[in-house]
Formats: sequence, structure tokens, C-alpha cells
Amino acid sequence: MVEQRKTLKKGEEAARLSTFVVLGLSILRGVVSIASGSIALLAGTIDSFSDVFSSAAVWAGLNVAKKKPTERFPYGYFKAETFALLVVALILMASSVLIVWESYLKLFEMHVTSFSDLALAVAALSAVVYFLLARYKTRIGRQVSSQALTSEGLHSMIDVYASLLVFAGVFLGVLGFHFIEALIGMGIGVYVLIRGLLYGKDATLILMDVSPDPKMANKIKTVAESVPGVKGSHDIRLRKSGPVFFGEIHIELQEGLPLEKAHAISEEVEGRIKENFKDVELVTVHVGLSHKKKILIAAPIAEDRGLDSLIIEHFGSASYFGLTLVEDGQVLNFFARENTGRKLEHKKGIVAADLLVKEKVDILLTIDVGEGPFHVLGNNLVQIFKVPNELKIREAVDLFNKKVLNKFDVPTEGDKPER
Repeated sequence: MVEQRKTLKKGEEAARLSTFVVLGLSILRGVVSIASGSIALLAGTIDSFSDVFSSAAVWAGLNVAKKKPTERFPYGYFKAETFALLVVALILMASSVLIVWESYLKLFEMHVTSFSDLALAVAALSAVVYFLLARYKTRIGRQVSSQALTSEGLHSMIDVYASLLVFAGVFLGVLGFHFIEALIGMGIGVYVLIRGLLYGKDATLILMDVSPDPKMANKIKTVAESVPGVKGSHDIRLRKSGPVFFGEIHIELQEGLPLEKAHAISEEVEGRIKENFKDVELVTVHVGLSHKKKILIAAPIAEDRGLDSLIIEHFGSASYFGLTLVEDGQVLNFFARENTGRKLEHKKGIVAADLLVKEKVDILLTIDVGEGPFHVLGNNLVQIFKVPNELKIREAVDLFNKKVLNKFDVPTEGDKPER
């Protein structure tokens, strides 16, 4: 949030510089247009003064937007930047009416353009200044993600073409084609009106919390579901507030997950989203449970006798792991996997735990489990339930389905982490 305010300050400085530069240019164009009597230059002058007000509005909006949140405005003042964009739109529409009206009055009026060389020079200078401002404001606007400043940059780029039209209008006026000069002035006015309507549409949509491009929501969904433990995500909502986004997402975690682990996963989801989307100011993560219909249950066994295999005490030293696929309490399938880590001198329990993680086991039924495998399985969201003695897998699964087995909260015999 602090970084976002630093970038907004950079945008504010760009808008302030633009305001003073355009003010100086507007005064110059105004003086020369009055002295020369050029209607095209006068239309450009009115447009320039509208630029002063719009730049000032963006400056003020960014100045307010960078303020810290308060108790009354807990989400900050970012929408002040959007209000500035709306003000820019209103100013453009008002100035367009004035430009068209002044051009219409001069349409059938015969007049002589005075100080034609000076008028042409000012029109050319205007094009150069607006071009430099357009490049500068667009670059800074994109850096700080300010739609108002970026729109101002596009506005200045359009003013480049408008200034070239003014130059052509002044030139034609000097040659005596006053009718064409007045039409050029009216064309500039209509163009400014269209621009104002488009900016007004953008500002209104943002103030009404329009959702951004659906592609952004899909990308956020992909990022969220890449976090280990997230089984799915839905109801992703985003809204733009000035240069930033606020959002919320619902994620699904497996049933029975400890509260601490669920909280850690939700924080990681939030962190990854902010890491991948720098303009996301705040994302609220809602956690729900994913009810799997099919679960894979593992148990350490000495030999494969199917569902009649006995669960043995030593987890890491087991010759096999019996894997039982269960759906709604009914056994669908059973198969055994050899424990490749049982002959190791050290860390045999961790190797065994890694094997179960690769098999995508959901539940482990065991008599004991050492510290190493306990954490490996826990970090991969495998739930561990304690079997009271050497039961057959069939019996242990039945007890699990009846929800009478207790979960391991801590490892057993922590001084033997290889078990």
C-alpha cells in the first residue's frame, strides 16, 4: 500500500507539471488568437484551456488518492482519481460545445488573419509541446496505473493532431479560405466532444464497480489453485478503484484441515495473487471445505493380504503400504505399494512419507509416526489417524468410516524421526 502511494505521488507530479505547461501554452495561444483573429487558433485555445482544467483535476485527484485510509474511508481514497477522470470528461464536453459555437459564428463571417506568421508558429509550437506532454503523461500513467493520467496522455496526443489541424486552418485562413478554417474549428469541437463522452463512459463504469477483463479473473483463479492444498476456487469478484483493484475469492480446502493450516494456505493465496498482480491493493480470501467423494487411505503393512493385511507398528520399516480407495464408506479398490525406503539406515520414515505424497494419499491409518514423516505428511495435507493396535485394514477402515479414530496432533516417539 505504501508503494502504491509512492507511485501515485509520481503521477501527481506529472499532472502538476502538465498543468503549468499547458497553462502557459494556453495563454500564449489565447493572446495570439485574439491578435490574429484566427478562428482555428481560437478553437485550439479553448481546447487548451480545457486541458488546463483537466490536468488540474487529475492533479487534484491523484493528490487525494494517495492519502492513507481512515476509519471513515477504510478502502482509501483511490476513487478520487476516477472522479478526476469524470471531471475531465465533463470539461471536454463543455469546451466542445463552445468550440463548435464559436466556429459556427465565424462560418459566414469574412475577416483577415493578422500576424499570420506568429499564428502559424504558435500552432506549430503547440503540436510539439503536446507531443512531448503526451509521451510523458502516457509513460508515467502506465507506470503508476493511473487511468486518468493515461487518458490525459491520450488527450494530449489527440491535441497534437488538433494543433496540426489548427496550423492547416490558420494557413488556409491566410490564403482566404475562411470557410474551411471555420469547418476545421467545428471538426475539432466534434472530436473533443467524442473524446469527452468516451472518458465519461470509462469513469462512470469504474464508479459503478464494473468488473475488469474476465481474463484477469481467470488468471487469478489459476494462481490461487497453484497453491498446495487448494482443491478449487470460485466466485472471483474484482472491482477497480482508481488505479488499483479490490477483489475477493472463495477457495476450497480439504475437509478436516487444521485451522492453522487453513489460515496459512489462505495467506499464501493472498500473497501469490498480490505478487503476480501488482495493481491488486486488497484481496479477501474466503475459505470453504471441499467434500471429496473418493478418498485414498494408506496403512503400513508387513505383507500384502488384501483387506485382511495387518497394520504394523513401525511406519518407516513397513514392507508395504496398503492403499484402499473408499467412496461414501464403501471400499472400491485395494492395492499395495512397496516401501522402497525400508532398508535405509536413516530417514526411512521420510522416504516412506514421500511415497505416500506421490501416491496422492488423503488419509494415513497408523499405530505410530515419527516427527519427520509427521511433518512431511502434514505439510502435504495428509491427515493421520491413530489405530489403537494391530488391526486388519478392513477393520481399521471401518473404524475410520464410523469416525471413532483420533487424529495425531503430535508425532509419537519424536526422538526416532526415522520411524
